[in-house]
Amino acid sequence: MQAYSKLNEIPNYSPVEAALYLRLKLHDVRNWISEGVIRSPQAGISYLNLLELHILKGLRKEVGLPLQRIRQAIDEYQETEKMTHPLLDPRLETDGIHLFLHDGDEYLNLNRPKQMGIPEILSTYLRRIDRLENGVFRFYPFIVREDAHEPRTIQISPDIAFGRPVLAQTGIATEVIAGRFRARDSITDLADEYGVPVSMIEDAVRWELPYLNAA
Repeated sequence: MQAYSKLNEIPNYSPVEAALYLRLKLHDVRNWISEGVIRSPQAGISYLNLLELHILKGLRKEVGLPLQRIRQAIDEYQETEKMTHPLLDPRLETDGIHLFLHDGDEYLNLNRPKQMGIPEILSTYLRRIDRLENGVFRFYPFIVREDAHEPRTIQISPDIAFGRPVLAQTGIATEVIAGRFRARDSITDLADEYGVPVSMIEDAVRWELPYLNAA
């Protein structure tokens, strides 16, 4: 799995691509990186950075945690922990006011060191990331709504299609499907050809709408 770990760290995405994939403002992506909350390679944004941006969006947009408090928690985290990408630590949780490190039966408040608390898991965003064995991740970005019921139809993984969005479990690039739809191939014909439900083709087109509208 060493080769996979290297794929995780390749600066494969531009800030513009990260903003489009995560439905973020480009200003936010650039600001979070320049402020040091997300530590990306100078040449671009890695796959793990993309996942961190996804979690950071949840902390900022859904939970409403101030950026300063998040940065403070990361600094406190790195005093004792060795993980390079702290926002991807599965022990990280929040109650909407502070960040906590859930370790066994204890909760360490990273914003108020040595204080304990009972946090609420940021589950909506965390459940979009599958953590497999040996550092393998599978990311299912939100398509339209950012809630627990949004289907996991679109997948982004560094070892599939060079880290570009594909239909989950198929490897079929969403941009290919959207391009054919724009060329007037029907949804049903595409579903029959690729052997997937119509709903998956529809989600691929929905996912690519920002690109289609910009073209």
